[in-house]
Amino acid sequence: MDEHCTHFGDCGGCKFQDVPYPEQLARKSAVLEDLLGELWGRPVPVDPSPEVWHYRNKVDLSFSPKWYAYPPPPGFEREPVLGFKTRGRWYKPTEIIECRIGPPDLSALLGSVRAWMERNKLRAFDSRTHQGFLRILLVRHGKRTGQRMVVLITADGTLDRGSFVEAVQTAWHADSIYHGVFHGLADVAAADESELIEGAPAIEEELRIPDGKKERVLRFRLSPFSFFQTNTRGAERLYGKVRGWVKRAGPRRLYDLYGGAGGIAMTCADLVEHVWSVENVESATIDGRQNLSINGVANVTFATAKVEAWLKELLLAKEHVAAAGESAAVVDPPRAGMHRKATWRLVELGPRWLLYISCNPGQFVRELPALQEAYDLRDISAVDLFPHTDHVELVAEFVRKS
Repeated sequence: MDEHCTHFGDCGGCKFQDVPYPEQLARKSAVLEDLLGELWGRPVPVDPSPEVWHYRNKVDLSFSPKWYAYPPPPGFEREPVLGFKTRGRWYKPTEIIECRIGPPDLSALLGSVRAWMERNKLRAFDSRTHQGFLRILLVRHGKRTGQRMVVLITADGTLDRGSFVEAVQTAWHADSIYHGVFHGLADVAAADESELIEGAPAIEEELRIPDGKKERVLRFRLSPFSFFQTNTRGAERLYGKVRGWVKRAGPRRLYDLYGGAGGIAMTCADLVEHVWSVENVESATIDGRQNLSINGVANVTFATAKVEAWLKELLLAKEHVAAAGESAAVVDPPRAGMHRKATWRLVELGPRWLLYISCNPGQFVRELPALQEAYDLRDISAVDLFPHTDHVELVAEFVRKS
């Protein structure tokens, strides 16, 4: 394998394939140390990703009309392109032949789908003209189970299901194939309607979470749009940190805020009396409840709600306020961070231990002063879930001030 991907420099997916991985980790650590400044004043170690290449278990590629340096004449029909956006040029698609961080053997699938598209003379959806059919090709791969899923998202129209299934199965055997339809204009991996057209309704992934010399093994059901960490083995390392923190703290109850499909909740469920997992995306909590059954976990309660609204209700429940001294909270918000009301109400509830996981350390730094009014910052570390990019997962440990 060549040192760099064919598309490195054009594709916006990777920035640092030309930088040795140990140096990438050192750079991320230095960025975090500089960002935190006097708020922490110490080095921030970054645990490496167990896999550096083909670590992603999910990618979504866009079908787009080809971009030309000079506008073609009126009435000209632009050829469809299957790929990612060009770095720094959101309007220009890059045709993708291979992806060094995506699932293995993806090239064969892309070539087969591209040939199917050309044979059937299908057009990519153009958000400017609202014309065209093909929108997104979403691919999921269970790194531990080997199970595969392909989801074709289109605009309204008729899909020749048989020919699409054949194009997928002859190149990249899939356990589950879906067709989704999205009516909006945004270029996103979402569907207003979806239909299974081949195979099983879901695939499964397995996490082997380190716990000293043992492992906590969990299985997760993945439907087309389930939330799941995109780096399976990196997530195991991250969740191992969370589990170790809960074991050291020893709370009776745990609040899993922005909990997704319950990965953290089930990672720690056997260590506490009860876990409350809160997520505002209903499909994620539905998946979470199914994952409880798969893993035989009975002490997790899922709530579909905004965290700030759920905490408001919790503050009215005197039982939870009284038990705050024996409680812990794990906060894992999206890139936008915590809603300010969620921060205030969490501080008011006052669980004794707090773990903040941030995929946007800059936002975490902006929220840190509000947390430090009530909490002492005890430790900061990070886990690299995104080799060859500038992204990293920050893990901050707090304890309530006495």
